Amino acid sequence: MIHIVADLLLAAALLFAPGLLLARVGGVRGWGAVSAAVPLSCAVIGTAELIAAAVGRAWVPWGWAVAATSTAAAACVLAVARSLRRGDRPSRRRPKNRRLGRSLRRGDRPGVRQRPGTRRIDLRVLAGAATACLLLAAGMLAGTGSMSAPAQAFDIVFHLNAVQAIRQGGNASSLGGVAALYQGTPVYYPTVWHGTVALLPAGAALASNAMVLVVGALAWPLGVAGLLVETLDGGEPSRPDPRRRTAAALGTVLSAATVGVPTVLLGTLAVWPYALSVTCLPGVLVLALRLLRALPAGATDATDATDTADDGERERTASAPGPLAGTLLLVGAAGGAVLAHGAEAFNLMVLLVPLAAVLIARAVRAGGRRRRTALASLTAVAVVVLAGAWIMREALAGVLGYDRPGGSLPGTLGQALLDLPQYGPLASHGLPVGVVVCALAVVAAARVPRARPWLAAAALALCLVVVVGGPQWWGRQLGGPWYLQKARVQPLLIVPALVLAATGLDHLLRVRPGRRTLAVLTALVCAAAVGRLPLQADLVRSVHDADRIAYGTLVTPEEADFYASLGDRLPEDAVVVGAPSRGASYLLSLGGVDVVYPLRSDPTTGSAADLLAERAPDLRPGSTTCELLDEVGAEYYLRVDRAGTVWEERQAPVRWDRLVADWPTDGMEPVASTGTASLWRITACGS
Repeated sequence: MIHIVADLLLAAALLFAPGLLLARVGGVRGWGAVSAAVPLSCAVIGTAELIAAAVGRAWVPWGWAVAATSTAAAACVLAVARSLRRGDRPSRRRPKNRRLGRSLRRGDRPGVRQRPGTRRIDLRVLAGAATACLLLAAGMLAGTGSMSAPAQAFDIVFHLNAVQAIRQGGNASSLGGVAALYQGTPVYYPTVWHGTVALLPAGAALASNAMVLVVGALAWPLGVAGLLVETLDGGEPSRPDPRRRTAAALGTVLSAATVGVPTVLLGTLAVWPYALSVTCLPGVLVLALRLLRALPAGATDATDATDTADDGERERTASAPGPLAGTLLLVGAAGGAVLAHGAEAFNLMVLLVPLAAVLIARAVRAGGRRRRTALASLTAVAVVVLAGAWIMREALAGVLGYDRPGGSLPGTLGQALLDLPQYGPLASHGLPVGVVVCALAVVAAARVPRARPWLAAAALALCLVVVVGGPQWWGRQLGGPWYLQKARVQPLLIVPALVLAATGLDHLLRVRPGRRTLAVLTALVCAAAVGRLPLQADLVRSVHDADRIAYGTLVTPEEADFYASLGDRLPEDAVVVGAPSRGASYLLSLGGVDVVYPLRSDPTTGSAADLLAERAPDLRPGSTTCELLDEVGAEYYLRVDRAGTVWEERQAPVRWDRLVADWPTDGMEPVASTGTASLWRITACGS
């Protein structure tokens, strides 16, 4: 139990502490800082991984020190950027009598002027966030079962072994940190998730499960809470509007009712790094809105804006980061999200297009220094995007040429609007409570003009979901960055839909004020969130419960315990050959034992591992099989035979590893065994 608690606390600290510090140093306070913490922390971790690899320091344990140093350096840069801001000192004018009167009526102490930028903890939003966190945690824990049991899916095999490869090799860089999984070939792969998990003290399976819980049940609802406060309250003033805060709280509870994020991504689909990058979206949007607020329309300079604004507007402006600090924070957060997963660059393009249009319009109206600053920022972003596209042009070409069978347009549209799972056997499972979010979003779209940018973002995302999940045609390749997988695109609809839903709640609370309206809306939102608990649990159970693994069981509980014990029985340099489809790859993550095939995907064409899997074994001294075994360094064979057991019909199908799964044990001697798995030492090839 102590290992579980320690891993949960450390994972939360890694994902929040660095970014929260940077956000506050940059001038972001309150819920906005909480939301921005995750993408900024990802930027710190991803940068620290590159630095540690460059200076030759092993990620474990030096990653902690490098991350702390990177955080300190970034904080210094932000502090200098804020110090360069003009007109950021609060006005010395006395408050107007009417504002003093309002303060007195609200119970503020007479004669004490509240410092601009100070924040009050609003129990409404806090209660909403806590409710969402608890609901998501309950569903995910119910589906996970034992925290030490490894999750099982095609991608999970890679993620677990990537964590172990980083721990053993010491390199967590996204530019070659997982080379051990590709026969030593350096490849690009986003490793923020794996580097974070590698720093946790427990084994790869337990540490990964803790990370899944923190990302899904903590980072996601807190990120949404910050975004909703930002959009509804306009920067979290010191005296928040109670109705807007109530709407933000209820909208945060609704984030526990969505399954497209986080449980499909973390459960059935099991794209953990991508899920982390999606969780960064609310924080990046918060910082984009803050940057918009730092560029008020109609003012030629920051001092002009301060002089002409009323006290409330001046207070919000004083508490927000200036254009330079705001730009640095936004670029850092966006970079952190992209470091978490490269596809996030395309996600940001989709959701930031409407906000970018507003930014351009306000900059043109503002004129003067504001216009120059905005245009310079936009130019810098464009240069970074184009440079990144050029550097990654080969990878982008491969992604844009990705091929996947098409689907049904009406079915995809219905799934998207009702937020039904768009991957796995649970596509039509559970109550369509997504209609609650959809209905509230319609209210906002019809009645609230300021919701139009979010409506545009939602419409754009919906079109993309339908294009990706619909019938086959040439335009479908627009979904190439998302591997033509509609479940990866659905989060782009959910994020603006939650903003629209919260705006709709705010509108209803205003047009029909009173306890009855509040009670009805609260009951509706809570019913939607609670009604999704069974589906949330089933989505997580689909990769955890060995009896119900969505695409076949790779390793049984008995086999998992057996593999964990082999790390103490075998030499440190032992290498085992076995079929990944029969769970042999789990030897690396569970027992720390090197394997010939650490992935379920095909080995590199023409490599010794590839040639070994292509032919039936010939275990004789001097044979090709023995030569290949010597080249890969394998002296042990793992055999898994589930014939005649309850697992025979539940196991995952063999793929390219069919011949590896059924080697004869002639010329081998037994080392250890359990009910369905046995480890053998290959003796026929000689020493």
